[in-house]
Amino acid sequence: DFVEEDGDFDAIPVVDLSLPKHIYASQIRDACRNVGFFYIVNHGVDRGVMEGVLDKSEKFFELDIESKLEVSNESSTLERTGVNGGKDDLEGGETRKTKGYRGYFGIGGEDLENKDGTRDLVSEEGSLSSSSSSSKRTDGVVDSSRKQRVAGDFKEGFDCGLECDDDDDARVAFFGQNLWPDERGNPSIHGFRTTLMEYQSELIDLSDKLLLALGESLDNENPNGGEDVVVREDFFLRRSRNPMCTLRLLRYPPSEGSNDNDDGTADGGASRGCGAHTDYGLFTILQQDSIGGLQVRNRNSRWIDAKPLKGSFVINVGDMLSHWTNGEYASTVHRVISPSVSTMHRYSVPFFFNPDHDALVKPLKGVGLDQGEGSDDCGRKALDILMARYDGTFQKSK
Repeated sequence: DFVEEDGDFDAIPVVDLSLPKHIYASQIRDACRNVGFFYIVNHGVDRGVMEGVLDKSEKFFELDIESKLEVSNESSTLERTGVNGGKDDLEGGETRKTKGYRGYFGIGGEDLENKDGTRDLVSEEGSLSSSSSSSKRTDGVVDSSRKQRVAGDFKEGFDCGLECDDDDDARVAFFGQNLWPDERGNPSIHGFRTTLMEYQSELIDLSDKLLLALGESLDNENPNGGEDVVVREDFFLRRSRNPMCTLRLLRYPPSEGSNDNDDGTADGGASRGCGAHTDYGLFTILQQDSIGGLQVRNRNSRWIDAKPLKGSFVINVGDMLSHWTNGEYASTVHRVISPSVSTMHRYSVPFFFNPDHDALVKPLKGVGLDQGEGSDDCGRKALDILMARYDGTFQKSK
């Protein structure tokens, strides 16, 4: 239903996780091969937990800029706080140095335009960031004529991950410790940390379900098992027992004239929304509000709307999964167009799921483009892949 006569997709498929696993695993296989994106429904995550994190996100971004900058991911030092953000919860008001990619980042703090880990988007798009005369397109086809674009996405965000007290842990060494806003000084966000950690815990459980489904989806050579099975059902699960995860809150401010140009740039060259890119990791679980704006690019270079579907999550394949499957599962280019209504903000909550830091991401023998003896690619560790991608997208030096 989502594939046109020419074999390209014109809609995002829906996968129902209440069906028997072999059925929804097969649906996931079709979606990953043909689209790289799909909705999931009947996923088991409590609706109240989903709504709670959106509510806390809205309240956090409504704080004054000084309060948000107290947990900026550009901070050099952090006053360690307790569960409720109180500075007197721990003895001596202990301080520690922090670095990494946890906490708040402002508008322009991340630049995803033309960021892809598997191919050169600049060449594909004819340089989205190049300066040229504008030509309005209304058919959804990527246009080679572009306006000058200011670096940085037109969004602000807050990142956190799994809690870990071990500063020597590989995840902490890269991402840094979680930074939490002061809930006592900002009563409007009371319960912020608890709400985000509860949501993340539910998505970890959901991720395990998806990992098993992805493994089964690739076990398509011998449904009854045996030595010729391409991938065991728990292949991805076993490589994700100490995952590198990022839970992100995002707010996209409205942008005047955001429907005027189909290239994701605003009038006068201002950055809008989120630039065309692919995601770094294994997969992403996205909750979006009712505003919309997420678009997925098909092979004919048409932008397909991933319209909000209440109660669902949007799942998309990341570069690591695409590489693991030798391109059989598509890491599809997507972007976000800012809301055009002057009083509206768009809120979304992506959960970036990545395998263990030392998981070797290497094309699987018998999967994808290479059905022979396996790729000569020796693979890279998951953390090394993330390090390279983060260094290229955040607009600062760490």
